[in-house]
Amino acid sequence: MTNKHFFYYLLTISLLISGSSGLAHATETVPQPFVVTGVIINSHSGNLIERFTNYLSTKSGYPLQVAYVNKYSELSRVLRENPKAVGWTCGAPYVQDNEADGQQLVAVPLFRNKPVYHSLILTRSDRSEKTLADFKDGVLAYSDPHSNSGFLSPQYALLKQGIDIKKHFRLLLHTGSHEGSITALLNNLADVAAVDEYIWTAYLKTHPEAGKRLHEIKRMGPYPFTPIVAGNEVNEKDINKISSILLKMNEDSEGKKLLAEFHLDGFVKKQPAFYQPVKDMLREVNSNKGN
Repeated sequence: MTNKHFFYYLLTISLLISGSSGLAHATETVPQPFVVTGVIINSHSGNLIERFTNYLSTKSGYPLQVAYVNKYSELSRVLRENPKAVGWTCGAPYVQDNEADGQQLVAVPLFRNKPVYHSLILTRSDRSEKTLADFKDGVLAYSDPHSNSGFLSPQYALLKQGIDIKKHFRLLLHTGSHEGSITALLNNLADVAAVDEYIWTAYLKTHPEAGKRLHEIKRMGPYPFTPIVAGNEVNEKDINKISSILLKMNEDSEGKKLLAEFHLDGFVKKQPAFYQPVKDMLREVNSNKGN
C-alpha cells in the first residue's frame, strides 16, 4: 500500500468512526414523547404542559417532547410502542399497564399536600336525587372508560350495591374529559356526572358560577393520585433523575410557579403497591363481568 493510499484509508476510517459517533449522539438526544391526556384542566390547550415538559427535560437531561392524545387507551398504546417515553396517566391505566407492559412509576403529585384525591358525583342543584343509584334510567356523563374517578369508581360503587352500571342508566355519555362531563351537566345533556375532585376544584377557580348550579352528592375514595410514569425501557438512572427533579420542584422559582398553575403542592416518590386499592377495584369489577 502506498503512502497516498494509506492516507486515504486512515481518512475513511476516521470519517466512519466520526459519523457513527455522531449518529449515536443524535440518537441519544432525540426527544422521547411525554404523553398526556385529560389529567389537568384544559390539557390540550395553552402552554402549561409544554412548559412543564421543557422544565423536566432541561433539568433532568432526559429529552422530552409533548405528545397529546385523546384517551387513556391511546396513552397506553404510545407508551407501549415507545418504551423510552414518559407520561402523565391515571391510576387505573397505570395499574393495568404496569401488569401488562412493565410500565414504571416515577412520581405521584401532591393535591392539598396529599398524594390522593376523590371521585365526585355531581348533579344540578335543582335535582332531588341523593345518591348515584337514584338516577336509574338517567344519563351519566363520564370522561373516559379507563378513568379511575370518571368510570371505575362509580362502576365499583354501584357494583357493591348489586347494580350493573351499563344496565342502570339509559345512556352512558362519554364526554372525553372531566370538563366535558361538567359541561354536559350544565347544559342539561346529562343528569349526573362522575368527576375528578382535582379537576372540579381547578374548574371552580375559573368558573365560580358552576358551584351554584351544580352540587356534590357523593365523594368516593380517596384514591392514589394520577401518576407520572415511564415506559419499560427507561433505565433506573434516568427515572431517578426525572423523579428527583419532580420531588424538588418546590425548591426553585420556576418549579414553584408551575406547581401553582397546576394547583398542586409538589410530588412524592411511591412504590407500585400504593395503587393496590385501584388494583383491587379493577379485579373485582373484572371478575363480575358477564355475571
